[in-house]
Amino acid sequence: MTGVAPPPPAPIIRHARWTIRSVRAPQDAQSARVQAWTCLALFGWSGPIPSAIAILDHLVRNASEFGRCQGEIIEVQIARTENDDLLIDVINCHSAFPDFERAVAGHLGQGLWRIAQHGATLSWHPHKSGKTVRGVLGSGRTS
Repeated sequence: MTGVAPPPPAPIIRHARWTIRSVRAPQDAQSARVQAWTCLALFGWSGPIPSAIAILDHLVRNASEFGRCQGEIIEVQIARTENDDLLIDVINCHSAFPDFERAVAGHLGQGLWRIAQHGATLSWHPHKSGKTVRGVLGSGRTS
């Protein structure tokens, strides 16, 4: 959780990617939610879809509000792995993420903390064009 790229996931079997030109956090999140419902239905993912949508909502809102993305592009990627995990990536053009661990713990607002409460594992990493914040949510399947 300290700005290091996460380990590679299991092989990806379904993938979707789209961009949002950020206007305001509520509109950005709504746009992401609408697209995600369609993607998850097509993916056939067996996990908790309302939790996945809530996680995406919080990640996009955070990118819009705290990533200073108004007027910028926010990229969203959702992928289903062979292990039936769901990878939710939100990418924005700002590479810094001060106090990530404190934010996840709920000491700096509640968005990332709420994501963790949905059962997602959070990570982030900077790259040359900004940063990616990733939530990984398991399907809850035991077989």
